[in-house]
Amino acid sequence: MTRANVAVADAPRGLWLITAGAIVLSIALHVVPQLLRDWVDPAWSMLVLLLVDAGVVALIMRSRTALLVGVALAGLLAAVVLSHQQILAALPSIALNLMLASVFGATLRAGETPLIVRIAELDQGALAPKFARYLRGLTQAWAIFFVAMAGLSLVLMLYAPFEWWSFFVNVLTWPLIGLMFIAEWVVRRVGFRELPPHTPLNIATKILAYQRQAGAMRTRPRAG
Repeated sequence: MTRANVAVADAPRGLWLITAGAIVLSIALHVVPQLLRDWVDPAWSMLVLLLVDAGVVALIMRSRTALLVGVALAGLLAAVVLSHQQILAALPSIALNLMLASVFGATLRAGETPLIVRIAELDQGALAPKFARYLRGLTQAWAIFFVAMAGLSLVLMLYAPFEWWSFFVNVLTWPLIGLMFIAEWVVRRVGFRELPPHTPLNIATKILAYQRQAGAMRTRPRAG
């Protein structure tokens, strides 16, 4: 068994930990500030929880990058708090979603291998051309999804009550990501039966395995 396959086999436990931890902390980012708003500015309690969220995800994923991203977003939120401009509170979520969109989108450039193709090749090797084209389209779909999430976050912050924006960003984000996985599985089962019938859990565990392998390669000392 290759290291990639071992990573995929070991991924479910880490995946459930990450998912459960992220969902609990995301809901807390919405609920706790509302409960404490009579005593503490909601932006400050969100700031503290965001730092905790980043630390937990970084610990579970064993990724320093995740921690740095979380700290950067927390710093952006702190700047919002200090400026007393609540409308700018959407900036961290917008920045995060646009960053994720760029992660997918950057791999769609000419000469690049689409991100989801790379993930599939982790344990399958070379892919059939039709499957590779399908996964390229899926990479495009995820890039569009995160751009849409950023846009909706901005619209809600500008035109809706703060509680609506917080509910969307902190509570609905993970279910919407889950729906993307499920929708892709349905599309593949209904319209592309000849392609490998991977479940949403299979795909998510491969993403986690790919992230860990990529992180290990970045931290491995170079020879010479």
